[in-house]
Amino acid sequence: MIHHVFANCSTIGDWLSARGIQHLLRPLTVKEHFCDEPFVSQPLQELGSLDDGSCVVIGGGGLFMDYFAPLWEGIRALGSRFNYCLWGIGYCDLKAEASHPPVGVLLDVVRGSRLCVVRDDLTRRYLGSCALLAPVVRPSVVVVDYVPSGWGVLHVDNYTTVGASAYEAMDAICRAFAARTGRPYRQTNNRLARGGERELAEVLKRYAGSDLIVSSALHGCIIATAMGRPVLAVSGDRKIEAFMEAAGLGEWVLNAADLERLPTLIEVLDRQVPIREFGMRARAQNAVVADTVKRIAIETAGVRRGS
Repeated sequence: MIHHVFANCSTIGDWLSARGIQHLLRPLTVKEHFCDEPFVSQPLQELGSLDDGSCVVIGGGGLFMDYFAPLWEGIRALGSRFNYCLWGIGYCDLKAEASHPPVGVLLDVVRGSRLCVVRDDLTRRYLGSCALLAPVVRPSVVVVDYVPSGWGVLHVDNYTTVGASAYEAMDAICRAFAARTGRPYRQTNNRLARGGERELAEVLKRYAGSDLIVSSALHGCIIATAMGRPVLAVSGDRKIEAFMEAAGLGEWVLNAADLERLPTLIEVLDRQVPIREFGMRARAQNAVVADTVKRIAIETAGVRRGS
């Protein structure tokens, strides 16, 4: 059995990343542990009962954030008891406020892991002394398929990251553009209030039904790219620049504090060429990580049985 630690099922990015990891780990059995703030004491207690024949996977998601510092302090304290891997994980690097957890804790956790593959070069630079492997795109791409384009403008918002003025400007500009071009206007914040399969499908349907995506959320950019949709990003977190540059779309990012070019760029967004091979490459990279994790899990379980 593999114990999988991830944030929650209430945001589409965290849940899709978890589903991607668990899909690639088949046919091994996976037990889920939520590490979001209301739950963090429970998974640490459960992990504390494991031994060196156990394998734990932590990721994917932006778990390298001050919000999750209690998780990393707990993993540092417990990590010598079991084998653990970090997969598709990364820094949240907010522009408006400090968001990093204590780097010393993270360095200890990374060095104690059997495998650490982060999600972007931004994270790898912050952990440079660990000499990490090349990053992989978040494993959510494994469960998001390229689909024929719909018709509509989808505004994916991260209100708390970009702030009220950027949100309102994005909403007004996208609505006006949609009305002028005869497109339906849609919106999502990628949150799943009920956390169920139907609600997840409904949100993904908004992406699939649109031909243009304007997003201030990282997973708005990831899902759009995986589906083959042109995407214009508005960033209040440097992780968005990191993803868009990796996807070859660095010129399609605006700072949340400077949206003067948004009306101009949305007019030509349909000229952006979808990068179909991006999703294929990301799936292949994550499959390699999965094979390594499964080997580690099988080896550690075998050592325990033979001891």
